[in-house]
Amino acid sequence: MIRQVRVELRRSNAPVVTVLLLAVGVLGTASMYRFWQGQWLRLGYVHASDVFLLMPLALAGGAVLGRRDRRTRADELMNSTGRPRWQRALPAMTALGVAVAAAHLLVVAASAAVVASGGAYLGVRGFAGPLIDVLVLVGAAWVGVAVGRLWSSPLLPPLLAAAGLVAQEGTAMLGGSDSRLANASLMISWPPDTPWETLSDRLLLSRLVLGAGLVLAGLLLAAGRSWPVRAGAAASLAGGVAGLLLIGVPGPAGIWQLDPEARRYVCADGTPQVCVTAVNAHLLPQITPEARRGLRALAKLPDAPTRVVEVRLDTIGSNDSEQWHRPKPAPGTVQFLLEVDPDTGRAADVAERVALGGGTTWYGCGRSGDDIAPAIAAAWLLDTETVRLWNSWSGYRYADEQQDEIRNGVRQLRALPAPEQLRRVTALRDAAARCEPDLMPALTGRAAP
Repeated sequence: MIRQVRVELRRSNAPVVTVLLLAVGVLGTASMYRFWQGQWLRLGYVHASDVFLLMPLALAGGAVLGRRDRRTRADELMNSTGRPRWQRALPAMTALGVAVAAAHLLVVAASAAVVASGGAYLGVRGFAGPLIDVLVLVGAAWVGVAVGRLWSSPLLPPLLAAAGLVAQEGTAMLGGSDSRLANASLMISWPPDTPWETLSDRLLLSRLVLGAGLVLAGLLLAAGRSWPVRAGAAASLAGGVAGLLLIGVPGPAGIWQLDPEARRYVCADGTPQVCVTAVNAHLLPQITPEARRGLRALAKLPDAPTRVVEVRLDTIGSNDSEQWHRPKPAPGTVQFLLEVDPDTGRAADVAERVALGGGTTWYGCGRSGDDIAPAIAAAWLLDTETVRLWNSWSGYRYADEQQDEIRNGVRQLRALPAPEQLRRVTALRDAAARCEPDLMPALTGRAAP
């Protein structure tokens, strides 16, 4: 059988399917590079969403192979042999399955090489999604082969591809984002908000059930023409689709879960201590000097922190304002939000983020309603005129008019006697630590004593 599979790999449409899936996978991954930026867990979202297009293409490729015998008028000759129907179909299906799996795994391997070359986190769990998706793609190709053997029309391959897309997107649109019908689309609706989120166990299990159902349905349809066999194939297909719809839970909480290994702290050598999560450990060499510069600026204040760590969310969905509330860090520790500039791939504005609000912006109170006062304090501490913070959601946080307001505030603060400057910035830090929403009174001296 091995020789037959080799022949099929050379002479069937398996090489064409490989190239097609490989090209679509590479384009889909490369087009999203600004999103994943060498981060392995975010790359899992890209690969999982690519299956939205790869599955219909695998269906169509299988249909092309399945209609080969009738198209070449060799079906009567093949049926005259004494071998069972499944034995005649198995070499071609195996060759196509190898081609489909190889195309997807090559894209995953190349992506993993890109991540590893930059020294970034490469967790074992991140491979679970792509491996399960291989089963989905192989199952789709085999269903296409079985359907092509039943109906050899040249319209079948494009119709199957279109049906695969319409079945996913149409069902999801009919159900709405909060319905389980939204799970019908293999395009994941909610991207991860943080680099520590990985595909949830429920999502992986739902795709595993779908893949198993597709594989079994393809094998049964190709094995015989009897009604019991076809009924078993239909039941397998229905079971796979039902698993996809019912096991998964719509919404971010059902799609994502936190990866504990990715969230563990990795610290730079030397003192003062600078720690980031494992998923960002490859950025430590560029983060450490800037974080320590921020700590030196904070040393101007009484009871200044001596350690800096990256803030990490404890729940899924950082865009929910309630999720920004977290326990206060250990005494003597300041937290900072690590953002990566998508244009340079470098950590952005680390010292400024450490110094914001006197080291209290990420103290556990969530986002303050006052963004200007913490920035004035940071600029004063860092001996600069203003601060410009990169935000991956909205670009620069401070508009030009806000920059002017920060500069004016810094100038007014520095016009005061040095002890008064220190007192006001310290008062702002203490007010921020108490989670007061308005910090400007502390900075202007209008706060109640």
